[in-house]
Amino acid sequence: MLNRTLIPSTPLGRRGQTILEYTVILIIIIGVVITMKDYIKRGIQGRWKSATDDFGDQYDPQRVNSSIMYATQVNSQSIVTVENGTVGGAGQWTNRVDMSNSLETKTGATQIGN
Repeated sequence: MLNRTLIPSTPLGRRGQTILEYTVILIIIIGVVITMKDYIKRGIQGRWKSATDDFGDQYDPQRVNSSIMYATQVNSQSIVTVENGTVGGAGQWTNRVDMSNSLETKTGATQIGN
């Protein structure tokens, strides 16, 4: 009686079986990815929509009613003094002091929409 096996016990036969197993696993993975691509695409699109909705209303110059007044008040003062040199009485020194205060105000409202 002949001893027949489907896969011979030689290294070449085992290598072929391993390649076949990897091919089957790869085909299964590709099938899962193809099946899931629509769900993945919808999930990504949903995140993009959520991110863009968080920006709020966009600026449209035809739909904006704006009345804003800007006011700026500036007070400045410079004091320059000249002093004679204290060492040996020769030369002169100048001393300058600059002071300024500013106030900026913005009043009004902007309405976007109707």
